[in-house]
Amino acid sequence: MYIDAKDNTPWYKQPWPWLLMIMPATAVVAGLYTYSLAATGSSGLVVDDYYKVGKAINHSLAKGQQASALGLQGNLALNGTSVRLLLDHAEVQASQPLVLKLFHATIPDRDQSVTLSYAGTGMWTGEIEALSAGKWHVHLLPLDENWRLEGIMPTADMTTLALQPAQ
Repeated sequence: MYIDAKDNTPWYKQPWPWLLMIMPATAVVAGLYTYSLAATGSSGLVVDDYYKVGKAINHSLAKGQQASALGLQGNLALNGTSVRLLLDHAEVQASQPLVLKLFHATIPDRDQSVTLSYAGTGMWTGEIEALSAGKWHVHLLPLDENWRLEGIMPTADMTTLALQPAQ
């Protein structure tokens, strides 16, 4: 390659310095963008007090054991925003309204809670907001929260779900 020693063009008019600066400049811009995402984003998946969460897990296991002792199981049917629950235990039927809690796996702002009302013959009904895409954890509890059934919907477009005692 021949370099012309008589070339008096200033450096900023040459293409090579600009091509060499593109990669570091891109890295700086990407770093600033990443920092802005981290500074303004939610840390909803991070738990502040692990000890309290551990105690709550033990408490929720007792709720699952109570549901097992009662022999509770249920089938949840979702049709758009309409919810129907068929609970197979006669002692619980019509005793009190049930609370259905839907937890999005990654975005806590999308969580929902709805009170299901008794519709007769072991059936409870209610209305929810349309579920957004993603994995959903479903909990079913009475108002006094002394037992709990749960299930997992891998996708929001599922129409039926079997609810089992919390394990």
